[in-house]
Amino acid sequence: LHGNVESLGILSASGSRSRKRDSVILAFRDAKISVLEYDDSIHALRTSSMHCFEGPVWFYLKRGWESFPRGPLVKADPQGRCGGVLVYDLQMVILQTVQAGYGLVGDEESFSSGASVSARVDSSYIINLQDLDIKHAKDFIFVHGYIEPVLVVLHERELTWAGRISWKHHTCAVSALSINTTMKQHPIIWSAGNLPHDSYKLLAVPAPIGGVLVICANTIHYHSQSSSYALALNNFAVSGDSRVVQRLDLAKSKASVLASGITTLGNSLFFLASRLGDSLLVQFTSGSTSSSSTLKEEVGDIESDIPSSKRLRRSSSEVLMDMASDELSFYGSTPNKSDLMQKSFSYTVRDSLTNVGPLSVLIYMLKF
Repeated sequence: LHGNVESLGILSASGSRSRKRDSVILAFRDAKISVLEYDDSIHALRTSSMHCFEGPVWFYLKRGWESFPRGPLVKADPQGRCGGVLVYDLQMVILQTVQAGYGLVGDEESFSSGASVSARVDSSYIINLQDLDIKHAKDFIFVHGYIEPVLVVLHERELTWAGRISWKHHTCAVSALSINTTMKQHPIIWSAGNLPHDSYKLLAVPAPIGGVLVICANTIHYHSQSSSYALALNNFAVSGDSRVVQRLDLAKSKASVLASGITTLGNSLFFLASRLGDSLLVQFTSGSTSSSSTLKEEVGDIESDIPSSKRLRRSSSEVLMDMASDELSFYGSTPNKSDLMQKSFSYTVRDSLTNVGPLSVLIYMLKF
């Protein structure tokens, strides 16, 4: 790689065809983007497209700045319809994907030969967030449950600092843009303001709930097109305009390795990364149980061919959900009988990466 990777994103393969693979989006300073795909012929990654927004032609995007505190940030639509890269703090690069098997000769040849086809980027264009009255962008995310891709931007309307907190403390907001890649239009369909100044991250809530979680230093906020909630994490939280969640119930799901990171892979897998133990690829399935049923845990071998060091007990656990009448709007509509059932999850280890232990010193010797 000719440069340090500032951000990485996964472009999911959209459509119903089974022989499709995801692609990898890499971003480099200041505004260089590469899209990689796996090539069966060489059994390695190769570049499918490159996009650069540097040089004299794109110098106006910097708005007179010579350097920026952070590099580009990459995010992708969950359904693989497009990708987004935030460059120069206020310029949003939209990567439009092309449907596999349409418009590219290589795709048709790959399908006819039975090989897999990866998600590809057809074209790209820039959205100037300043034109939408969005300033000081902090984070963005693509959300679930919309016909067109919807991009939510976390931004600060008016900057503040520690000495000004007593007078101005709720300065952040979120704005949702509906991305039409064909017409290159991006109207704001909903927005929410009066968020704490220390808001720093967005997390997309999967369907059928949808919306976004706004992570702050002292609070967690939920916002969607129809509702908003806030949960205080400590005594330093300052109340805003959102409805206050009084309690958050957490249930222990399963004991596992000491994880340093976690990421989801599709809709049924997640990867637990550990620096001290084995990293695990875990498959999970969910089901509904009666609210009056008790928690049962099944202990046993997952697969006979997995060594004891790679075994994780298969268990089921209840996710406690408070379905009080004042919270029914959080789920969009009045729940039916199946919605009132509590969910249980079971876990199965599919693969693992063995960790021999933390390395402090590494010495090698040459044999003479």
